[in-house]
Amino acid sequence: MTQRRNDLDALRSFAMGLGIALHASLAFFQSPWPVHDTRPSGLLPLLLLVVHGFRMQLFFLLSGYFTMLVYRRRGLKSLLEQRFARIVVPLMLAMATIGPLDGMLQRHAFRSAQREPVIAEMFAGDAEAVRRRFAAGADAEGRDAVFRRRMLQWAACSNHPAVVAAVIDAGADVNARGGLGDTTLHEAVVYGRDEAVAVLLDRGADPRIANRSGRTASAMTLISSELAADYAPLLGLPPLASDEIARGRGRIRQLLDGIEMTVAGPVDRVVLAYWEFLGSDRWQFRIGGTPFHLFDTNLFDHLWFLWFLCWLVAAFAGLALGNLLPTGRSRWWLVPASVVPQLFMGQSMSGFFGADTSFGLLPLPHLLVFYGCFYFFGAATYAAEGMETRLGARWPLLLPAATALFVAGILTIGLRPAAAVLQPAYAWAMSLTLIGLFHRFFAHPSARIAWLADASYWMYLAHVPLVLAAQMAVRDWPLPGDVKFLLILTVVTAVLLVTYAWCVRPTIIGRILNGPRPAIVKAPPPIERGGRRQ
Repeated sequence: MTQRRNDLDALRSFAMGLGIALHASLAFFQSPWPVHDTRPSGLLPLLLLVVHGFRMQLFFLLSGYFTMLVYRRRGLKSLLEQRFARIVVPLMLAMATIGPLDGMLQRHAFRSAQREPVIAEMFAGDAEAVRRRFAAGADAEGRDAVFRRRMLQWAACSNHPAVVAAVIDAGADVNARGGLGDTTLHEAVVYGRDEAVAVLLDRGADPRIANRSGRTASAMTLISSELAADYAPLLGLPPLASDEIARGRGRIRQLLDGIEMTVAGPVDRVVLAYWEFLGSDRWQFRIGGTPFHLFDTNLFDHLWFLWFLCWLVAAFAGLALGNLLPTGRSRWWLVPASVVPQLFMGQSMSGFFGADTSFGLLPLPHLLVFYGCFYFFGAATYAAEGMETRLGARWPLLLPAATALFVAGILTIGLRPAAAVLQPAYAWAMSLTLIGLFHRFFAHPSARIAWLADASYWMYLAHVPLVLAAQMAVRDWPLPGDVKFLLILTVVTAVLLVTYAWCVRPTIIGRILNGPRPAIVKAPPPIERGGRRQ
């Protein structure tokens, strides 16, 4: 019996492709990404929200489904051997090859980023040059063309008191809010800019202003200093050491002493206590003088999902050994159960849509539980319905429901109780919609779809360095951002498909990623009768 379902193969390939599209889009709007294009897009942020809201949830649901399939067909030993070969080995190889290449290109992107002269003067501490620029007509309330950050944000992150004062004197609103309600004070606290915080407070910054999630600037001290150090160059800032950020926050806590962290109620106080526990020094040690945080130090970049799969497969194996695997009879309880870990989302301490990301050696507990709901729902679906599952059969009804949930989720960003219900509901509705939709149009076996499904694994593993290189190549081209995005996506996809066909599939790499392919059996020669071939 075949172990493939053409529709789910197609859907898995589609989900991987969406990941490439998502990363290709990040250069064209304000986001923590190494490359920032000179031609922003107003449409691509919507793509990010739509895709990030369901893609990885769908991926883990499908992974759970196929995990149970292999277990039922081959047993636990064969499942673990296969998952080791298909997940652990590719993860280790990619971290040793693609990871360093990715890091090298990121560093080149940081060094080659073009900042406006006034920003360079701010970080040099040249307050008089900054004053002259604003006196000559520069807009103190404006944003720079590449990173789309307000002038006062740049000044605060420079941590030069005279520069901060110069921008405020030029007319910058010290309490201006960003799209998620954060003020410049919120951001200065994130990066431990203690000198800037002192000036901001002295010049009228209100420490009691809360962002859309109900957090005041004090709550920003709970963001991991490791995470802040990682994000700084992704937002155009000079490199910052996590120790430097932590020291700055020590003084900031004294400056903000007595200010409540949240105005959002008791649930948010529990969430903040959770993040404070995860970000504490109890999870940190030093390797050769360099701090290493078990939750926050980035080890995996875009390969984190493979590490999560390792944890989920281990949980699956433990349940199998204890004869506790789900039978599927009551699997729908996992849908409302996903609301609980969603309550703890919000690593940025600001408004958010979709799940957090986790790059550390230890996965964030709430995130592992969240994705586990989808993974074990997929496993339970196979246990209950097998290969003939019609999950998502009501997709014509689910699609408008998913659309309505998405809109409602966007409107309630930052409102934790509503977000905890609406955002997982969107992920479930969209995942089931796509499963049903792909079954409707891709149900029949197709060698082409099977080939693309195999190729998609390689494409996702290898795409980030190609995306970064392409984004840097077109960064200054005088074309609309949407056009450059489509060009990047087309070229990168073509290169990945060609390299898979020629350099991966026929080699040992292809066997590692996709397993051994069935041998091609040649047809026997025709039987000769009476001196003629029949």
